[in-house]
Amino acid sequence: MSAEPGEQVVERGLYVYGVVPLRESLPEQLPAVGGETEVELVSHGELSALVSDLEINRPLGTPEDLLVHERVLDTLASETEVLPMRFGAVVSDAAAVAEELLEPHQERFRSVLSQLEGKVQFAVRGTYIEQAHLREVVLEDPEIAELRERLRGVDPTAAYDDRVRLGELVHAAVSAKRAEDARCLVDAVASDARSSLIHEVAGEDEALSVSFLVDRDHIAEFEDAVERQGRQWRERIGMRLIGPLAPYDFLPGV
Repeated sequence: MSAEPGEQVVERGLYVYGVVPLRESLPEQLPAVGGETEVELVSHGELSALVSDLEINRPLGTPEDLLVHERVLDTLASETEVLPMRFGAVVSDAAAVAEELLEPHQERFRSVLSQLEGKVQFAVRGTYIEQAHLREVVLEDPEIAELRERLRGVDPTAAYDDRVRLGELVHAAVSAKRAEDARCLVDAVASDARSSLIHEVAGEDEALSVSFLVDRDHIAEFEDAVERQGRQWRERIGMRLIGPLAPYDFLPGV
């Protein structure tokens, strides 16, 4: 249909969230990217794609869009296997979803979903409490303690070499402490998690960020193990458990 002069043509497509084993219904009240329509299923063979109608003239990629994308996938992940699609994937229509996405990749997608059967992802984030990590490295490293004491009361513009050296030592010691704490957490929950992935952290007080792949029938045991470690660290690391999530970090062969 041609547009009248000055009239904006609204182009539409289907936003694709992910792929799940063949199903006929979805959880109620799922949000949709763009907020205009509902999430629906497009099925082919033994697979179903999660999609929603979307005006593609609009800018895509806002933080709100990403949160909705993840919420749809995480909601499904609480009850079935999910293969997440890359954020921002849009195709022309339902026929394209079936013929260009599901049909040619049927065997590969089914294999991935089979390997993920009964598993979900959890994330554990940790933040050092009141700079506990800095106090620890001062106590644990004599050279850091000596340099810190030497620079106490010295003009900030003086003793440049010592300040650089102190900064390097503290950075290395904190990096080692973060790595040690992440490994400690992984070891603490090893019997209740299938896999783990340690992520780098950037914030000054961030302690750790670790993803875990967990069997659904071991979720309670995994949560108990994380809670036990949290109690041991209650005076030095504040921990946050997030999940269940879609297995973003544990997609075999994708």
